Amino acid sequence: MPGRKKENGVTIKARVEGIKEASLPLKAVVYTEEKEEIRILAETKLSADDIKVDIAIEPDDMPETARIVVVPEDIKNIGHIRRIAESDTAPTAAVDRTTLLSREGVLTVEDLAMKPLDNITSIWKLRHKVCGQVFKKDPVTGEKCPVPGATVTVLDVDLNLFWWYPYPGMPWGWLYPYKVLRREEIGRTTTDKCGYFCLEIPYFDIDAVLRWRLRFRCMWEILKPPTILDALDMGIRPDIRYYPELKPLPDLKVRPRPGPIPDPAPVINEMILRRSVEKEASEVGMPARGYSNEKNMLVARELFSQPQFEEIGQELFEKKALFDPLDSSEMSFLERPAFPHSIAAPQLPENKVLAEIMSDASKGLEEAAAEIRMAKPLVRLLRCWPEIVPEWKLFMDIPDIVFKVEQDIDDDGNLEIIYDEGFFDVNWNLNESTSNVEIEAWPNAICVPCGTGYKPCTTAGIVGINDMPLEAAYMDTVGYAIRTNRPRQPVPYPPFIIRPPAETPFCKTLRLVGCPDYGHAAYYKVFYRYEGGPETHFTESWYVYNIAAGTSHHVTPDAAGFYTVLTPPDNYFPYHTLINWSSHRYPDGKYELRLVLYDAAHNPLGAPLPSVKVVIDNSQPAPVDFLKLEYRKGGGIWKEAPLYCPIIKRTSGADVELRIKYNVAATHLRDISIRFSGCDGHIGSDSHWHQSVADNNRILDWTVTLPGTKHEGAYHFYLEGRSRAFNAVGGLASNWYFDPLHIWRGRVLNVVILDK
Repeated sequence: MPGRKKENGVTIKARVEGIKEASLPLKAVVYTEEKEEIRILAETKLSADDIKVDIAIEPDDMPETARIVVVPEDIKNIGHIRRIAESDTAPTAAVDRTTLLSREGVLTVEDLAMKPLDNITSIWKLRHKVCGQVFKKDPVTGEKCPVPGATVTVLDVDLNLFWWYPYPGMPWGWLYPYKVLRREEIGRTTTDKCGYFCLEIPYFDIDAVLRWRLRFRCMWEILKPPTILDALDMGIRPDIRYYPELKPLPDLKVRPRPGPIPDPAPVINEMILRRSVEKEASEVGMPARGYSNEKNMLVARELFSQPQFEEIGQELFEKKALFDPLDSSEMSFLERPAFPHSIAAPQLPENKVLAEIMSDASKGLEEAAAEIRMAKPLVRLLRCWPEIVPEWKLFMDIPDIVFKVEQDIDDDGNLEIIYDEGFFDVNWNLNESTSNVEIEAWPNAICVPCGTGYKPCTTAGIVGINDMPLEAAYMDTVGYAIRTNRPRQPVPYPPFIIRPPAETPFCKTLRLVGCPDYGHAAYYKVFYRYEGGPETHFTESWYVYNIAAGTSHHVTPDAAGFYTVLTPPDNYFPYHTLINWSSHRYPDGKYELRLVLYDAAHNPLGAPLPSVKVVIDNSQPAPVDFLKLEYRKGGGIWKEAPLYCPIIKRTSGADVELRIKYNVAATHLRDISIRFSGCDGHIGSDSHWHQSVADNNRILDWTVTLPGTKHEGAYHFYLEGRSRAFNAVGGLASNWYFDPLHIWRGRVLNVVILDK
């Protein structure tokens, strides 16, 4: 029966038996999927079996097809909603635009047949807890430092992967992502003052996988990058660039077999398995393409038995040098990734072969193949082995989750990322409640020890900038840091580098850390004097995290410039922040800072506290300029080329020398870098590091040869000047003997090389 004409938007009416008696809150969602992008058109909460959803879209503007589905109210994951609708376990119906137009924008119960609600609601209620700790580890001592006040987000991962195992004999495989890659939030919480967190996530997810028809069988665990243990098990030496302890290991070879009957111990023998698969394939009339070169496989690869592997594993365990300074319950050396970085994948097969591999696996093969060729492989894995397996299948699965952690590290009220897992950091096997998730934050995270033994404030006053103490071991009397970005002075006899004390200024956002005599002072001010001028006080405002309340706290001075002493001090993170100084808004130069404490009546307390001196420099290097470009061929006379769109002609196949003169200066110069690259990638580079604190302006020249074997075309010089100013973050592990970079300026000179 046609409905009444809908004047504004679209109305959908339906009925689902069992909503009123449901044991958990439900909602109706109308969504559309266009080019694999899912878009929610409307949703409404449900309390009765009769459903009415209003959509603020005119009938003519509705998508060709949409879908309505009933799901639990707390499901926010769009992909999860779609899979529930596709699983035939939930009440759902298609919304067709043609029918909608014929009904003048109103669909009624007679237009939509939706199944009753069934027992799946009992599954929807299931949750499990995920708990753990976010910390920052000192790479020298291995000590964990908790990260409080951080936002932990749990994301469900969905992605399409093309698994490329090039040819028999090569033990590696590569995964190419294509089409839609999604990470959707399914939970969020905040760490406490000791970095601990706990939250509930859905017990299940509805996923879909394509298991190969006649390709490779891959263990579920292969979705994780292989560990050292896995690699050794397959007779492959892990990446010794990262694990030099493995260099002395003997080659892993197969023991001669006494006969055709296998040993009692399990043995990996891929050749036998492949032959059996080929036999099965021929019996069912299916081609086993790609295995014609199986006879060459054992030439490139040897396997070994389980007892041999255990013997080698025992040898590794006995080497104490192979263990980190960790508890026995933590990850052992053999469980580390075997290949911390991937290697370049071989060339993909031609389009015809690629289409054969992907047939029946995906719609739009040409488009998918093009996306695969454009994609960068994510990770190197161990290879799989072939067998006949099913095709696409929907199944209930645990959420494939990754973690993202954010923290307000500069006190501006906005969260910055301090940890983010990629697609192959996925916790594929997190199928039950757990309390041992450990997240090691990036170096930019702010961490503070916690517990009853933590007593950071021993004296009142300004005691640090960000992570660095303001002590004589780290600062000079002028206000420079003396350990960071030190000069490099080459000494020819014998050849080595000496590094005298630095004069490194500070830059960007600086958190003045101090102890305002907790329990006595009620207010404080921080005064500053610029270049010996009159003294005034800061009026900055910033945000800290109130751990007990679980909310941000905006720190602002009152009308007279007084700041309230925040107590208890370990409840406001980052702890002991006196001033969050946006130094880039102030003139560069020398500052003298001092803390003054006041009682509740704004009367000064105690004797004057010692002042500290700090040098600020937020300036970019200037100039960073090219002065002259010359070229010559075959060792001949140098010819000058213009600095604006230079075109240099050469004899085809002849080398060309280019000599560039440039000038870089900075108030506090750290180093200069120049490189030449173009059509054939990197050609050459040169650099200069300041040799003394007065080495702040350099005019240099550099000669680079473009070999005649390089193609003609567009090339360029890239010149970069870098300041040695830093913001006092990240040098704890190195005791501040490190070389950070925060401010730089670059310049490009394009050059065209043409053959005559």
